[in-house]
Amino acid sequence: MIIEKLSENRLDEFFEIVCRMVAESEFSYANPEKQKILQLFKNPNAVAFLALENNQIVGFISGIVHEYFFSNRKRVSDLGFFVLPEYRGSRVALKLVKLLESWAIEKKADELHLGQTTGLDIDKTKKFYERLGFKTVGFNTVKHLRE
Repeated sequence: MIIEKLSENRLDEFFEIVCRMVAESEFSYANPEKQKILQLFKNPNAVAFLALENNQIVGFISGIVHEYFFSNRKRVSDLGFFVLPEYRGSRVALKLVKLLESWAIEKKADELHLGQTTGLDIDKTKKFYERLGFKTVGFNTVKHLRE
């Protein structure tokens, strides 16, 4: 397995896997927009790492470094994290989280925040994060106002 940073030459493939993530998630009604993704990753404070097997994307993690609205302390928050079903349970997710953590340290962030917004395997995801040293400090809720 190879892990690389998202580049424009992989944007179409990345868009496809983002569409798969969205289709499988709580927010399946949302329509991913390729240009929106491209704009985000032109931001030097954002990153996406791709896991590749046989030159095909099998997973990704993305994040952004920012300050708290009330403090100058920096943190990295995940923007998306997805592994194809046939690669779940392998080391793909672990390698992606570790790489985002290294990037956060490189960006001099004080914290790395990983969430779970897809609604899939919530308990399993939480246990995975806890095994990696994360602690649960909140939760996500959603109320659909329109679809």
